[in-house]
Amino acid sequence: MDIQKPKPFRTTDKAHADLFNQVIDQLNTNDESIAQFAAEAEQRSTAYTDRHTSKKDNPHGVTKTQVGLGEVINKRQATKDEFDLHHNDQTRHVTEDERDKWNGSQIFNITGDDGQAKVYISAEDDFQTVLPHYTGLVHFTAASGASNGPGAAVRGIWTCNALGNYGQVIAFDNANRTYRKTISGGNWTEWTELVSVESLEAKLTNLTWHFPTLLNEWVNYADSTKARYTKDATGTVFVEGAIAKGKIGFNIPAFVLPKGYRPSGAFQFVGVASQLGMSNTPQYHRLQVSVDGNVVIENCSNTVNPNEYISFGFSFKAT
Repeated sequence: MDIQKPKPFRTTDKAHADLFNQVIDQLNTNDESIAQFAAEAEQRSTAYTDRHTSKKDNPHGVTKTQVGLGEVINKRQATKDEFDLHHNDQTRHVTEDERDKWNGSQIFNITGDDGQAKVYISAEDDFQTVLPHYTGLVHFTAASGASNGPGAAVRGIWTCNALGNYGQVIAFDNANRTYRKTISGGNWTEWTELVSVESLEAKLTNLTWHFPTLLNEWVNYADSTKARYTKDATGTVFVEGAIAKGKIGFNIPAFVLPKGYRPSGAFQFVGVASQLGMSNTPQYHRLQVSVDGNVVIENCSNTVNPNEYISFGFSFKAT
């Protein structure tokens, strides 16, 4: 904007109206120019301010630290309702009772951290030496052949007092057998195999039969009824068969049972004898089993053919 200076008066000028009018016109022109410039300046200022206000890119580079927000992160924060919902979530949050329960729980491990055996007894180890070092209740495994072990490879449970001198061990092998062993006052028992119904039935029915040597001219009556004996898992001895042709009388044994198959006391047995020559009348004989295992045919009711056929089938508890 160009401001025109009014023409000054001179001392030689005459006071004419046209000179005054020229000055007034110039002043008016200047006023109009000033007003127009001010309006244009205001318009430019408003436009600049509006542009500056609409900018969101922090044109002056102001940092959050400068305005006291240095610890604020630019992430969405939970609402009050969301915060209250989380605060009242008893599934995620541990209550004081739960914390006390956990803090007061037992921290002794029965197994290793992987759930497997805590103690391993190798073939070079001694059961009776290793186990007492682990007091309380412990899961263990042991190799076959370990000293003072049950023989087979086993896994089981050992429980004892704080000193390790009173306790019990139960072990299981891969053949479905169960064993037990006890320490009392520092003294160990032998291993005991626990008998199941199936194993007991097998031991009672899967018998091994033996055939005695017949004496004093006695022979087996037939191959299908040979004299024989056996013993089951309960220690019961079974003797059965049929013999013939031998000598009858006291102290004349027909055969002898070996040690382990003999009674604790002598006993007698009455069995069937041949009725040949006795008009088909049933006959009997009497035998005795002594503590030294002698089986003696003492007498027979058949007076015609007393040794034609002598049968027996008896049992007793062995000593």
